[in-house]
Amino acid sequence: MEILKGLTEKETQDKLLRLGFTDPGAALVNLKLLAATPFKDCLDELTRLSIQSPSPDACLNNLERAAKKIPWESIKESLKDPATLPWLVRLLGSSNYLANILCQNPALYGYLFVDAGITVSKDFETFRDELKVSLDDITEVNDAMRTLRVYRHKEYLRIGGRDLLGLSGVVATTAELSNLASACLDAAVEFSSRHLKNAYGAPVYINEAGDVSEAVFTVIALGKLGGNELNFSSDIDIIYVYSWDLGETTGRAGKPGSKISPYAFFIKLSAMVNRLIGGVTEDGFVFRVDLDLRPEGRSGALCGSLRSMEIYYESWGQMWERAAFIKARPVGGSKALGEEFLTMIRPFIYKRYLDFTAIEEIKAMKEKIDLALLRKDPEAIDVKLGAGGIREIEFFCQALQLIHGGKDPDLREKNTLCAIERLREKGFLNEKDAAALHDGYIFLRNLEHRIQMVEGLQTQAIPATKGALERLARMMGFKDAQGGLYPPEKTAGAAFRIEFNEKTAAVHEVYRSLFYKGDEKPDGSSEDVRALLSPDATKEETAEKLKTLGFKDPEAAYGNLVLLMGAPTRVRLGARGRVVVEKLLPLFISSAIKAPDPDMALGHLERFTCSVGVRTAFYSLLLENRLIIEELMKLLGTSVFLSRLLIERPESLETLLSKELSIPYKRRAEFLTELDCSANYEDSLDALRRIKNQEVFRIGVNDLRGVLLPRQVSVQITFLACAALDAALKIASRELEKRFGAPNNAAICIIGMGRLGGGDLIYGSDLDVVFVYDGEADLSTKGGRRITNHEFFVKLGARIISVLTLKTKDGSVFTIDARLRPSGSSGPLVVSRAALLKYHRGKTSVWERQAWLKAKPVAGDIRAGEEILSELDAVIFNHSPTDEDVRELLRIRKRMETEIAKEDATRFNIKTGAGGMVDVEFLIQALQLENFEDKTLRTPSTLKAIKRLIKKGIVSKEDGTFLKEAYGFYRLIELRQRVVHDRPEGYLYKGTPEGEMPLSTETLAKRCGCGGEDAGASLLADYERYAKKVRALYMRTLEAIREIKTLNQNP
Repeated sequence: MEILKGLTEKETQDKLLRLGFTDPGAALVNLKLLAATPFKDCLDELTRLSIQSPSPDACLNNLERAAKKIPWESIKESLKDPATLPWLVRLLGSSNYLANILCQNPALYGYLFVDAGITVSKDFETFRDELKVSLDDITEVNDAMRTLRVYRHKEYLRIGGRDLLGLSGVVATTAELSNLASACLDAAVEFSSRHLKNAYGAPVYINEAGDVSEAVFTVIALGKLGGNELNFSSDIDIIYVYSWDLGETTGRAGKPGSKISPYAFFIKLSAMVNRLIGGVTEDGFVFRVDLDLRPEGRSGALCGSLRSMEIYYESWGQMWERAAFIKARPVGGSKALGEEFLTMIRPFIYKRYLDFTAIEEIKAMKEKIDLALLRKDPEAIDVKLGAGGIREIEFFCQALQLIHGGKDPDLREKNTLCAIERLREKGFLNEKDAAALHDGYIFLRNLEHRIQMVEGLQTQAIPATKGALERLARMMGFKDAQGGLYPPEKTAGAAFRIEFNEKTAAVHEVYRSLFYKGDEKPDGSSEDVRALLSPDATKEETAEKLKTLGFKDPEAAYGNLVLLMGAPTRVRLGARGRVVVEKLLPLFISSAIKAPDPDMALGHLERFTCSVGVRTAFYSLLLENRLIIEELMKLLGTSVFLSRLLIERPESLETLLSKELSIPYKRRAEFLTELDCSANYEDSLDALRRIKNQEVFRIGVNDLRGVLLPRQVSVQITFLACAALDAALKIASRELEKRFGAPNNAAICIIGMGRLGGGDLIYGSDLDVVFVYDGEADLSTKGGRRITNHEFFVKLGARIISVLTLKTKDGSVFTIDARLRPSGSSGPLVVSRAALLKYHRGKTSVWERQAWLKAKPVAGDIRAGEEILSELDAVIFNHSPTDEDVRELLRIRKRMETEIAKEDATRFNIKTGAGGMVDVEFLIQALQLENFEDKTLRTPSTLKAIKRLIKKGIVSKEDGTFLKEAYGFYRLIELRQRVVHDRPEGYLYKGTPEGEMPLSTETLAKRCGCGGEDAGASLLADYERYAKKVRALYMRTLEAIREIKTLNQNP
């Protein structure tokens, strides 16, 4: 060798020591032995390359061992390729484990370096096909076990070599290992099934009709195998599932007693697969099999039927099992049964609501791991389980997937890197944090592979000795001073430690941002709050403190406080739930004190906690999101209406958290998409109510936040109502068409009247509708039990009303009022186009003409509805009101004042009282009727009508502007009364009527934006001012129209 030429043995060893060999004597012996092998012609290059390898000593030692076993012809042939020697040196200088496989199976050298196997990657199908060829003619279990192990060693050498040589990245490597394991399992299932069927026959079930069905078996992978991210020393986490327990095996001809139950058959099958894959022989094992994730763990049966699995997870499934099943996928046996199992278990994994229980429970799981590591070895640095390690990345992703995956199927990724990317795309991870998790995962998985590859051990601990650390660092690509990459004082190990600490610190910071952001000292732990929660305080002391803190009814507040402090015990919360609630109480109380109405906030909070009960997820959600607590208490201390919705349905709390759920404004098309009810009838009813409740709460929250203006609130509620009508129509049609077939060349339209037609709905509004169909009434439906179109549509109208008004556990959707149809309540529920027109060609009363000014097609066949209204327009609006008509309007309006408004000296009715909203509407509608020839004035919206009347010069700009202001003022009060007090009657009180508790005008005034100590008086003064002038304009307008009629009659 040129580099050692002319040196004495002592000088040679000294030089080898300086070059990086830690045992120069052994290195020299190995070089001399290699000089007698085909490597003799490249010893200088080999020595130079070995010095640059992760472990120069191991490289020469392993190369010398291999050279004694490998056919020399293969070595000579391989060295013709200049890439072979660098690859071989790096592989053998990195991994004693792979070197051992090569020495035990020397023929594999030719497979790797002569036949270029080292350059090849394989997919699942290739592995499976190769194994099938190898196992097809084998009948003995022991022969199958050896075949599987020989194949596994061959492929591990190829995959490991490609990984160490940089020919395959960590993603491709883990995927290939996973595909290998999956193919081995699939082959094991196929062999075992064939073997057992020879002994017992196939497990079959014969039904009463004589149909024969064979029970099947599947292997479900979890953990790293499920996520396609297996490492070199991973256990494979699997469970075994079979289709059913019915029937028995067909047995073996001439062998009595060979018929067994499906359960017995599949237990034997599971045990055989375990033995084939996990049994230890002189050839080792294929993969370590871990069945601990099956129902009831190690004490449970090896396999379970699909039905037994469903019962277990529905009844006893735990959070850690939900997290495990995120990665579940079928890998062996029947893929169809595997997919059926995944469909069955999906609702268990992903809840349809935002499930924040995951944060606390996964956090607790990680803390247990940390404690176990600490007890085992306080000094150990574990790449997988330690701070900033692989498990923190996995737990972070799984927590967010469990929380949001029920709502967003795109987040249901099995692979960790794919999950990180999805979370980034969906906005749950910012770019910086996503990069930290992605880069950290790649780095740590590479590191894990190299730790395990050295000796083939199942470990994730960074070696403690300097030599082993240096070798690991160089396997990771770090170089020492000799390599020229770092200053002389920095070894490869030191450089690696810097990189490792940076990567894990970044990961740990992201992990803590999710799991520990609620663990700082509570903001509400002031002296006042601590005094209120002190177990030593007397009732009198606490009540006095509550009074000083702004509670107007300290006795009631004290009662609520006592109930809240006892809630964990009263509702039987578990230990974890109690801890969470105890942390929350100071925050609740602190925020309640700052709420607009502390008494209301505390009372509603107590009812809310009772409604939540033992569902720790809701408390965890609040603890992890402090700002929500403040907004929640503001809501509970402001709005009786929204508080009721939240208490009745605590899952609405998601709206406060989710940007997607709390988006202020949605278009009608978005509502239609959300309310697309394609499930069965009962599920559709539930979904319709659930979404409607969620949407009303969303609108109310944004109203309370001030994000939506009153007019926008009405538009949103109207859009929701129209979408609900459309959804109800689809649900009802689907059910009726199953029985009677579809209507024959006819379609229905739902005409919105009143506030629905005018787009002026508020919380709790009824929906005024008229059902009209376009088509021949007497034609028969197509298919089913035939009935006439008219009969079909009458049934359809009734079913639509039932869909919307039926009370279920989630309440009703909307109340429907169909009395504005021809002949009112005494007329048919649904009318044809022809019948509607015929009715109105007769004498139509002025109040009916007035009602149809608000008509607008809102659901069903909108185009047909527009055509019907266009035709009706010519029938109804073809003359101005007569003097009798105007007097009738005045009489109707007067009756509303006396019979509905019932105002007196102590109260005003903003809707039907003198000068109220109805005055504005009657005034505008009278002008629309009077100017019937101008079709541009016929809009169902009152505000739009005012604008058009101003533009036409029919109403002066001054009067028109005032009417818009007054109408907007009344709408604001109406909305605030409903959202704040949950009272629809629309009264403003000046004092307390005898025998009736009035609404707090002061509180209402503040919610309407009036400030100062006299907010209530200010609101009343504004109302009286508006009402007085509105009444004057109303009387003046209608008298003017009457005067015109008189002049026309007496020219």
